[in-house]
Amino acid sequence: WLSIVGIGEDGPSGLGEAARAAIADAAHVFGGTRHLALAAPLIRGAAQAWPTPFDAGMKAVLALAGQKVCVLASGDPFFFGVGATLARHVAPDAFRTF
Repeated sequence: WLSIVGIGEDGPSGLGEAARAAIADAAHVFGGTRHLALAAPLIRGAAQAWPTPFDAGMKAVLALAGQKVCVLASGDPFFFGVGATLARHVAPDAFRTF
């Protein structure tokens, strides 16, 4: 139900087809304001910027379990944190990364 996509400054052009599809097919897309702007041409679902504090955003993602959700991150999602944070709360077979 959960896709975690690392997106760089090159935006959609730097993503593979599967990553672009994960963003386009998601009912909810979470990310920083900058990431949402980069991915805007692909987003068809509800775009939600990370709130402050960040923990509220994690709760919002987890509350949508079972729906198609995409989380955008800088570069490698597990190197920069959001992927590792989500992996502590979501079963390994419930998410995929790009």
